Amino acid sequence: MVQGTIGLDELPRKGHKVPELNEDRVRELGLYSYRMIYEIKSDHLIEVLAVVHRRRHVEPEDIPREQ
Repeated sequence: MVQGTIGLDELPRKGHKVPELNEDRVRELGLYSYRMIYEIKSDHLIEVLAVVHRRRHVEPEDIPREQ
């Protein structure tokens, strides 16, 4: 487990909203030079959607999600 993700299952809103999507349930945490983008599925369940380098330009369609 990556140090920055410890407790994420208990505090899923720990991360910031992803600016490209601006949805409350899609959040991100900074991990070194990367962004871990995740979606809150329920109070104790998250799904990691992507891990991308901070310098990479990300469009909303680049973030894979179930529709």
